[in-house]
Amino acid sequence: MAIWTITSSGIGGRFSLESGISNNENASLDSVDIQTESDTDDRPSQSGLGSLEVNTSLLPADLQPSPLTLPGSFSPKPESISDSIRSSGTEGVGSASIFLNSSFEGRSAKNRLATGAKNGSSGPSEEAVDAALAYLARHQQNNGSWTIRLIDGPCKGQCDHGGEDLDPHDVAATGLALLCFLGRGHTLQEGEYSEQVSRGVYFLVQNLKSQSGRGTWLTTNNQRWMYEHGIATLALCEALQMKGDAALLTKPCQDAIAHIVYAQHNDGSWGYQPKDSGDLSIMGWQVLALKSAHGAKLAVNAETIRNVDIFLKKHNRNDFMFYYRDQANKPTASMTSIGTLLRIFRGWSRTDPAIIKAVEYLGKEGPSTVDPYYNYYATQVLYQFGGKPWLDWNARLRDFLVSSQEKEGHMAGSWWFQTAKATPAGIANETGGRLYVTAMTCLTLEVYYRYLPVNEAVTDDFQY
Repeated sequence: MAIWTITSSGIGGRFSLESGISNNENASLDSVDIQTESDTDDRPSQSGLGSLEVNTSLLPADLQPSPLTLPGSFSPKPESISDSIRSSGTEGVGSASIFLNSSFEGRSAKNRLATGAKNGSSGPSEEAVDAALAYLARHQQNNGSWTIRLIDGPCKGQCDHGGEDLDPHDVAATGLALLCFLGRGHTLQEGEYSEQVSRGVYFLVQNLKSQSGRGTWLTTNNQRWMYEHGIATLALCEALQMKGDAALLTKPCQDAIAHIVYAQHNDGSWGYQPKDSGDLSIMGWQVLALKSAHGAKLAVNAETIRNVDIFLKKHNRNDFMFYYRDQANKPTASMTSIGTLLRIFRGWSRTDPAIIKAVEYLGKEGPSTVDPYYNYYATQVLYQFGGKPWLDWNARLRDFLVSSQEKEGHMAGSWWFQTAKATPAGIANETGGRLYVTAMTCLTLEVYYRYLPVNEAVTDDFQY
């Protein structure tokens, strides 16, 4: 026998198990009897369940543990102990159960080279990032923004593949460019490109329209409203986290987050327009923005995150392959990358069978030579997982990206990948153009230090 302590900090909260002393290193949990404390007679506390004492019996690890049974009003009966520990987030700001924090400290000038080398960067890959940032800096507009329509930008059409969409998507383009500079450690106050970062941040702040505690940049006429909103919000929240101007950024970030919460559909997704049922691709940007806001100690609605978990659970095949929207769509490697990354940031273990299977699947698919969106998400999944799968992935992708970058002329530092227009990658590349492809590829090559793995220790500085 042993005494185990289970702690949870809210409805549906992730459980943390701490064992008493046992001499049986191969023992596993057999059964649990949980008694909850509640603020009312019929429902658990919204603010936390405190510490729960349970008695357990210990059996050899090769015996199957019985399911963890929860009170009927608390949450649905889980399928297994593993399923219980996957349960979604908790109330309040600062709770580790909403998202696992990862650190920005690898981005700093004093840490970046050593962190990058440890995690798989190279001299040429760092030079490629430098060249990409120089390209982006040259294409910033006078008002501080960036545009996908390079024919309208400072280069006046000298770049080919300047974006086919008539909408300049300046909010999303500015967000993506800022994420590249922030990912390399350039902030409002520090770095060679602090001026470019400041101008881009001011553009977003000045053009955010707030009303009744919610802020957004665009009108309902924009076809990709929530895509742009999620990307720009993520950029502002990262700028705030990296010791940004709190007086300038706190309210705009909180208002933009409030709009993300408001815009979620009741199925847990986000669509192009607020309140529309959407897809996993749009969801990815919203959740990453929410995660960054949580790291910046802004208010994040736990119910919003729980709804994300519900959507993810309903929109996969065999628990690890994800659909774009619903089962009418086949699972894809891109959507599996997004869904798996969100699960990792939500606290799913590297030893969870669904995570392992997803990593194996992505490893077999391999990096793409034409799809920067897939590479961006899949690379983060493999990096967060680590070990041989990451080493193999990085060996296949890093040097290809370095060698495929433009080396001379006006377009030096940029990327373009030609593919069939009818494919998802072709549609995204042609719509976003060279600036989009360059930003996504630059972010992929910053993976070595942009976020430290969630299983590494984090400090209070630059938490994501």
